[in-house]
Amino acid sequence: MDPLLIIILALGLFQREALGYPTKDEPDTKIIVLQNEEMEPTILDCDYEIKDKPTFLTVKWYRDDKTIYQWILGKAPAPIPEFKNDVDSSYESSTDPHKQYSSLALINPTIETTGKYKCVVQTDTQSVTRQQLVQVVDVRNYTLNLHHNRIHNETQLECIVTNVYPRPTITIQSNDEDVVKREPRVQEDEDGYFNATVVVAVYDTDDDPDAYQCIVSFEGYAQNLTVAGTSAGSAGLSHVDMNLWLFCCLYYLLSKLKVVLF
Repeated sequence: MDPLLIIILALGLFQREALGYPTKDEPDTKIIVLQNEEMEPTILDCDYEIKDKPTFLTVKWYRDDKTIYQWILGKAPAPIPEFKNDVDSSYESSTDPHKQYSSLALINPTIETTGKYKCVVQTDTQSVTRQQLVQVVDVRNYTLNLHHNRIHNETQLECIVTNVYPRPTITIQSNDEDVVKREPRVQEDEDGYFNATVVVAVYDTDDDPDAYQCIVSFEGYAQNLTVAGTSAGSAGLSHVDMNLWLFCCLYYLLSKLKVVLF
């Protein structure tokens, strides 16, 4: 091969690694959305190939480096006792006897199911490691409200979301550009769920009503939680309008009083 071509190819591979292009060994993320009804198991596969007929084979699954399940060829698969309610050890992933119980079937998921999973396959001649990220999303019992309070020519918008998992990103969007944003406040409760609040100040400069939308999003999850609202234009009740309104109210009360007196 031409030496120049070898150098070009080498530089190309170096740049590919330097730029951080994903490789087949980089884990992707599996999203589990919790539901109120009974859920189907979530299956994590362990991809490997057996080159020769091994004298022994073991498959171990870890969550955040803690063993949760293991299978030894020729023996029944078994989750670690602490995780017996989290794994369906009867699940068969393949008709190949060397892969029959190699997958991890997650059942009864909770927010604690979130984590970094790893399967390690070992034989007398080879060792294989595969990784998988799992992210649980729980928005079954959330609340989301958008409040607005009128203070002179300023509208304060406050969006509050409660009881969500994982940590949310919360923003308020406007159809106008007169919004002064403030940093959201996110807190984790004792059960591991999150409550978040964001407040923005809106300075209306026209008489047109403005539309607002509060958006709650989660990293890696395509569906957002949203709530919309509308505020009146900046004119609202002007100083003259307010005086007229007070005069009308006073006139109405005096007319009623006159009827009573006469």
